[in-house]
Amino acid sequence: MRHLLLIQALVALLAASEPTQRVSERQGVAGRPERIYSESPATWYEDAGKRASVSQNGEWILYGNSRNLKLIELKTGRVDSRRLKGTLDEVSSAVFFKEDQLARLGRRGSETGWFLPAGALLHLSTVPPDAVPLWSPDGSRVAWYFARQPAQGLCIAAAADQQKFENLGGTVTALVWSADGSMVYVLVWESNGVSSLVRIDQKSRQVETVARDLDAAAFAGSIGLAPDGKHIFVALAGAAAPFDELRHQPVAPRNLNIYEINLENGARRLKVPSRTDVFAPTVAGEYLYWTRNDIKTSIVVLPAAGGEPPHQVVEQGQLPRWERPGGNRLAFIYGGWRLADWALNLDAGVVDVDSSARPTSQMRPIVTGFHEDFTPAWSPDGKWIAYHSHRSPRPVPSYSSEGSADDVFLRRADGPQSAEIRLTEFGWEVGPAEWSPDGRQLVFCSWKKGGTPGISSPWIVTIDPDSGKALRTDQIELPQPLKGAEEAAWSPQGHELAIEERTEENRRALWIFDLESKRARKLIDYPSTTYGGIAWTPDGKTIVYGGLAGNRMQLFAIPQSGGESRQLTHDTANLLHPSVSPNGRWIACTRIVQSKEIWRQKLPKRAQAD
Repeated sequence: MRHLLLIQALVALLAASEPTQRVSERQGVAGRPERIYSESPATWYEDAGKRASVSQNGEWILYGNSRNLKLIELKTGRVDSRRLKGTLDEVSSAVFFKEDQLARLGRRGSETGWFLPAGALLHLSTVPPDAVPLWSPDGSRVAWYFARQPAQGLCIAAAADQQKFENLGGTVTALVWSADGSMVYVLVWESNGVSSLVRIDQKSRQVETVARDLDAAAFAGSIGLAPDGKHIFVALAGAAAPFDELRHQPVAPRNLNIYEINLENGARRLKVPSRTDVFAPTVAGEYLYWTRNDIKTSIVVLPAAGGEPPHQVVEQGQLPRWERPGGNRLAFIYGGWRLADWALNLDAGVVDVDSSARPTSQMRPIVTGFHEDFTPAWSPDGKWIAYHSHRSPRPVPSYSSEGSADDVFLRRADGPQSAEIRLTEFGWEVGPAEWSPDGRQLVFCSWKKGGTPGISSPWIVTIDPDSGKALRTDQIELPQPLKGAEEAAWSPQGHELAIEERTEENRRALWIFDLESKRARKLIDYPSTTYGGIAWTPDGKTIVYGGLAGNRMQLFAIPQSGGESRQLTHDTANLLHPSVSPNGRWIACTRIVQSKEIWRQKLPKRAQAD
């Protein structure tokens, strides 16, 4: 009941969110925030952490990440891909250099690294290609850190020398230069989940802690120095040190807000409050800029034949699964993509539905615990549920904290308090599990711990259906040209798997893999920007999948034997993760309305005293 009340309160707040717009037409007024840019991505979770940075002259915005970086002209909202690329063959990242020039991470012929502008040309700098750099306002110095190598600390370099600060107490997540280049302010995330703000004097090389016990996120971001040089803006989930137990609550009030920190005494005050995540503060000219997320998810149901708009079953749910064998319940995950506690707050819930797939009960938890839990899959006889989890025995502060699992678990379906059985111990970014028709095997896709990231393969776990004990685990060797599997689904007949392969950044392929002959045949190539999901109809004749239609993810159906696919939905939002009811009448799926926004606020000429 506690979870339900929190969900209802959050939904009411989200319903009052402001409408989106692309480019603001209002003039900036000191103290009044204005939205200057917005877009609605056709993705699932991938864009939640995308952020904006602003050129010193306030005329350009860099927005995105390595998979989709944009250079936007602030005045018009125009995306300038040509200027972003410059004379390089490829560009994967960029930061602003001096007023509005660009330092680019990319490739030119056989050269790879960070390139700096030199008149009309670009020259390769000495900054390591795997570093996250930021140049001083005049471009004479550069500070960088390694986001995935915390032991490297921070490096500050000028033309004549290089300074290394290898022990700042944790992982560097953000930095900013003072206007005159004499100071570097650094945000450091510590393994216990708290962050500190430190400053480094370029002349004396002294490191001083300005503020401790900050409730910041563990991922790389940005901080902004106020024009008066006496305050810094930081995204925090609260004014006090965080409690790890609260991080794991699905709808705890822990969205990131923008705080102002006094550099003289470390005092902090709320500057930009929000009902959803606002983060990545940066200052250019007279303005404070930040990025805002507005992500609404729900579980909806539509007729399996399509042709009718879906109806909502659950607000703030994702990844639905039908109960088996009866189909009288729908399970899903809830908690949302909260940036300060990424995935720690995801639990699985369940709701009862009638023959028309309408909800007849309120949501109640079905799989809970510390760290991420995904939607369970019922065994064909309904006695077991299997699910992916990052289960940890104690509250942990971050997604990658030591002691967390990343595997497939099993539990009695009718025993919420029954012991979890861990079926695997090698997983890395494990996907949802699917049961074989005889209830003796589970298929799932995963990277292999210690292997190559991004290479996901299907695995089969054979279990004892009476005890739930894992008897053996086998990796499926895929035939060429099938190179990997993001998701696999067992056919109702049991001798085939439907496999979703990621072939390019924004393309997928759907395959049928025969478990007996070990052969695979491709059904279709299609555009997709995320995990669209796949599901069989109970008769085994059709596969439903999520793919891109225009600028939205929608549901499609294709015969198992091959042929033309048919678009089932034409929704204004993104629809993905289909699950077909056991009687074949209904398709449940995730519905996402997502807005990524860039805001700004004109700062007073002098900051008010705390």
